[in-house]
Amino acid sequence: MLPYVVDSFNGKNGTETYLWWCKLVNYSGDVGYTLLVLALCLASIDRYHATSRNARLRQRSSMKVATISVTIITLISLLLAIPDLLYWYIDNSFGYPICIYDSTFYFIYSSYFLGVFLNMFASLSLLLIFGVLTYYNLKSVQHASVRNRTAVVNVGTTAHTASMNTGIPNNNNGNHTIIQQNDTQQAMKTSKQRIDTQFSVMLILEILCYAFATVPQCIQFIYTQATVNYIRSDMSQAIKGFFVTLIYVISCTPLCTSFYIYYFSSSTYRQNIKKILCKKRQIWPRHN
Repeated sequence: MLPYVVDSFNGKNGTETYLWWCKLVNYSGDVGYTLLVLALCLASIDRYHATSRNARLRQRSSMKVATISVTIITLISLLLAIPDLLYWYIDNSFGYPICIYDSTFYFIYSSYFLGVFLNMFASLSLLLIFGVLTYYNLKSVQHASVRNRTAVVNVGTTAHTASMNTGIPNNNNGNHTIIQQNDTQQAMKTSKQRIDTQFSVMLILEILCYAFATVPQCIQFIYTQATVNYIRSDMSQAIKGFFVTLIYVISCTPLCTSFYIYYFSSSTYRQNIKKILCKKRQIWPRHN
């Protein structure tokens, strides 16, 4: 983002002057985007494990596993972007310096492997699969909670009915205590499930946002490669340039919409934001 901001004000962003900056800008851009995609995939897998009714799968959703996973995907992102350091250079053959690459291998690697396969098809397929599995896990957990609550109520009702039919005094206090204990446990479970549900809904919305941003980019890339040898008029090139720019803007939406998705889809997240803002107001009070 920094080179584009500098370029908009200065007309130059430094990549045409310093070779190390030319390489670093492209390297960091690929590392950041690949890390974003892999982190989103890990989050979808984690939500599937966290919402599963299988205890062994839920154990995989832990801070230790998350730390190891984040470390691994960070290293993978750093390694996958190494060709950026090798193939980008400053070319002066155009009459002015420009940061470019001139390698068929790099074009195939960055466009087809990183762009199409990893960041589009593989990641989108993984996100959709685990997003659907997480949705069904949430539905299953909700149905199980309703059945458990109904079973507890039925136990107390059955005991009371049996006492009336047989004339044997019913231990109402004992049943009431059991129901209260179960209510307390159920309330704790419900609170945790509510938080898990909100996290999962946030993730599913982010997956949909990523799919909305990725699918047009994939279609545009396939269309561009299929019509690369076509001769176009000036109007056709202008229309194509407009749609390419529009699709590029859409493809950048996952980089800036996470906060808004979290804020509007989670009441807990909104409450935490309000607490942080209120706390800052107390630390730095306004002076008239």
